[in-house]
Amino acid sequence: MKGNKRVLEIARGNLQENAVWFMRQAGRYLPDYDSLKGGRTFLDMLGDPITISRVSSLPLKYMDVDAIVIFTDILVPLTRMGYVVNYDDGITVTKRKGEEVDYYQPLADAIRKIKEEHGDKTLVGVVGGPFTTLSYLYDQGGTGYHLTKEVLASGHRTILKKLTDEIVDFAKLQAGAGVDVIQVFDSWLGWVSDTFYSNHLEQNESYFMEKIKDLGKPVIFFSEGSSHLYRKFIALRPDVYSIDWRMNLRGFGELCTDCILQGNLDPHILGADDSYLKKETERIMDEGKGLRGHIFNLGHGVPPWADWKKLALIAGEVHSYDR
Repeated sequence: MKGNKRVLEIARGNLQENAVWFMRQAGRYLPDYDSLKGGRTFLDMLGDPITISRVSSLPLKYMDVDAIVIFTDILVPLTRMGYVVNYDDGITVTKRKGEEVDYYQPLADAIRKIKEEHGDKTLVGVVGGPFTTLSYLYDQGGTGYHLTKEVLASGHRTILKKLTDEIVDFAKLQAGAGVDVIQVFDSWLGWVSDTFYSNHLEQNESYFMEKIKDLGKPVIFFSEGSSHLYRKFIALRPDVYSIDWRMNLRGFGELCTDCILQGNLDPHILGADDSYLKKETERIMDEGKGLRGHIFNLGHGVPPWADWKKLALIAGEVHSYDR
């Protein structure tokens, strides 16, 4: 079924076939990324639809992946809420003191262009989950997220609700421009306890997921280090569960026998020799074969030190797997 949006059809539950893409595949590990960046800031790139289109499509030059992930950032919605995001020397979020820059329209223009040029590929739109995006506002990319947790535990939910609605608008923009699938990165939910999630986040996560699903696109939900919350995530009922490398696919499949899964090669072993990567790819494909549907991916995003040749090797192994 090559060329017929395999990732989309698997996400819809209509197909059991080999398919592969990589989270953060449109990134700085690619040889041409720096030349496309051209000395500009990351935000400058996000304001240029031509650059967004070229970087999004760049992985196709190096590997046979079945989806194009849109080159954007989960913190873009904060720019619509009166904040400036700075990516130099770590992430900082500050109140805006000047004119607002529109990053939404260039993104929509880029998605339309990509769709025209690569209509045979599944286009994956990207948004952050509410807790993860909020954590950058208060904890500035740190870990532990103690300031974010303090805000939520204190009952100050207005900012969470406002941010959630803005993220939904960000997803709506991408859906309207033509993405086929929306991946939600609520990556840092694994840093909260089961009790904290139930008391301070579960209701909002349910509201958020309902609004995202209302956009009419299959939804992939990802969170790292969150195995203690998997049963609660199943209740959110996304179309696809993207799981990290800590639990094998069969383990999740025992929790949800009718779930479609995405994953889950450990990105930290991408430097291993080719024979090891082939064996790991085959193992994961073997596990995925028994599921309702499976999309091969990493258990998190491609690290900046990765060698694209390793990813090309893995993609080739996925496509040649004897199902």
